[in-house]
Amino acid sequence: MIPSLHVGQRLTIFFIDPMLAWTHRQQIEIRSVCEPNEVTDYSGETKTRLGTFRQPRKRKEFHFDLAADVLVFDGWDVPFRPDTEGGGMFSGNACYNLVGDPAVIREWVETKQVNPGVDNQTKAKILAWPEKRENVNAEGTLVYPEIRTSHAVINHMKEKLAPS
Repeated sequence: MIPSLHVGQRLTIFFIDPMLAWTHRQQIEIRSVCEPNEVTDYSGETKTRLGTFRQPRKRKEFHFDLAADVLVFDGWDVPFRPDTEGGGMFSGNACYNLVGDPAVIREWVETKQVNPGVDNQTKAKILAWPEKRENVNAEGTLVYPEIRTSHAVINHMKEKLAPS
């Protein structure tokens, strides 16, 4: 459960699309809060239903079903964005591909991220990207290089960075 979740609260959510492995951002406003209960989505993933939300300038409300590995920040003023929002180049690598300063991203994840389900395995797959990518084959910066993981993309990047 997100601490102090209340009606009217604005949240920014970053998640990885299960079909294309792209990073997405969603800005939502909480419309109702309910007792947390487990639900299973179409893919069989278990999530926690926390209430309902709507997106800015939209009327339709949706269930707020939160997965453990979703990054959630209080407010809409997050100083970074996913690489899928402009810039022309983005990665479909099942990592959190965030455009911004790695130090700022790490600070926000450590101090302002409010989903208690986010663990080290989620943090391990956060990559920071510069505003402009010069090369489609470029690699992002590991925000948490010290965390051990079984994520293939992250381990491949660590192997390339390791001294021979």
